[in-house]
Amino acid sequence: MEITFSNVDFAYDKAAKPLLKKFSLKVKDGDLIGIKGPSGAGKTTLFRLLLGFEIPDSGTILFNDKPLEPFQLQLLRKETTWVPQDLDLGEGKLSEVFYFPFTFAANRSKSPDEMKVLSTFEALGLPKSVWQEEFTNLSTGQRQRVGLAIAYLMDKNIMLLDEPTSALDEASKEKIRNLLFDGKRIILSTSHDPWWLDRCSKIIELK
Repeated sequence: MEITFSNVDFAYDKAAKPLLKKFSLKVKDGDLIGIKGPSGAGKTTLFRLLLGFEIPDSGTILFNDKPLEPFQLQLLRKETTWVPQDLDLGEGKLSEVFYFPFTFAANRSKSPDEMKVLSTFEALGLPKSVWQEEFTNLSTGQRQRVGLAIAYLMDKNIMLLDEPTSALDEASKEKIRNLLFDGKRIILSTSHDPWWLDRCSKIIELK
């Protein structure tokens, strides 16, 4: 798989300075990309552009060498999972709310059994006891790892990770990298974390 941004310009306020100016990037299977920059520099906007929630003012975005027109965009979305910095699955025990992302048609076939979920938790350093805890009582770091577990179990070829290690210690970060990065999928991540950025195959800085 391959994603290409070519000379992309974008601004939320068309009268203001573009948030992205002549932005170009090509990524392929096995790439672990770190996108860094100050708040408001356009890091998360890149994800929104890629998923078609925003449209470039100029330039092109290609998926497998084809423009992101409706059919191609649908194909890309089926191959993609996006993990926000602070996951919100609503209220209820984790065992009740965990499966919500798997209720969507594109994800139903990936819905894992409890044993597989708990095995993934273990790989991420999450105690099995969190399965019966209220989701809203989990720490930020625990919610982050729950989101990453969901992304892993969806088994998509493209992962968009928003600050995936911001609330984690080094041991937890290492577990995440060992689980997620198999050298096959594309991982696009925003991050301020030097530990994570040092392990990326390419770093993109937005200003």
